[in-house]
Amino acid sequence: MKNYILENKKKIIIVLILIVLTILLSIIVNLSEKKNTLLINNYVTKLERKDVKLENLVCDLDNVLKYNRIPYFRLSNTTYDALNKEILTNFLLRTCYEDGVIDYEASLNDNLLSIAINISYETTDDLTYLEYKTYNINTNTNTILNNQEILNLYHLTQKNVEDTVLSKLREYYDYEKRMGYIGKDSFQTYLNSLEYTNITIDNMNLYIDSKKNLYIFKDYTISEGMSIDENFPYITIKFKLN
Repeated sequence: MKNYILENKKKIIIVLILIVLTILLSIIVNLSEKKNTLLINNYVTKLERKDVKLENLVCDLDNVLKYNRIPYFRLSNTTYDALNKEILTNFLLRTCYEDGVIDYEASLNDNLLSIAINISYETTDDLTYLEYKTYNINTNTNTILNNQEILNLYHLTQKNVEDTVLSKLREYYDYEKRMGYIGKDSFQTYLNSLEYTNITIDNMNLYIDSKKNLYIFKDYTISEGMSIDENFPYITIKFKLN
């Protein structure tokens, strides 16, 4: 054993160094994520009962808040007050009156705060509908960046975005066609069956994650083949753009 250690001393030292570096990197990443979370919480947190000054609701607000994560901006100015009012109004519509469920994710990169809100609720025909809303805010100027400004940051165009989404949906189309789920339907017919609508600058829901990756949330109706096939696990409505 002693001879083995002496003969492989350099290899053992290298392995130990790599282990230590891996541990240190993990610690740094965790600390960075915790710091980022604390910074985000300075701007936006989960809505609590004390933040809501509304009476005569038709639902149990305490119970709704227990099972939903609704973003609430801590800062008070024209921009954040308007966002809180808009989000709260939509939240009441979906959760109190339509039995909806709301969740959100947030990231902070330098001075850019990005929020993505996910809303699901049942329609009158007992189908579950997904709705997404994103906000990208310059925390230095307290202004909301529009979609064109976000695309400019990543040197992308509206066509780049649509091409990326359509490329992924064509993968779905090719797969379902190969599996015999959709017969001889054309790709356009397939898009129509998904109730896919064209992407415009105005209807984009863009989100920047903590690693500065840009995504678009694009909803469409899941086809029967997608929903029943266990070998099709990468269905998404969150498309990476960069």
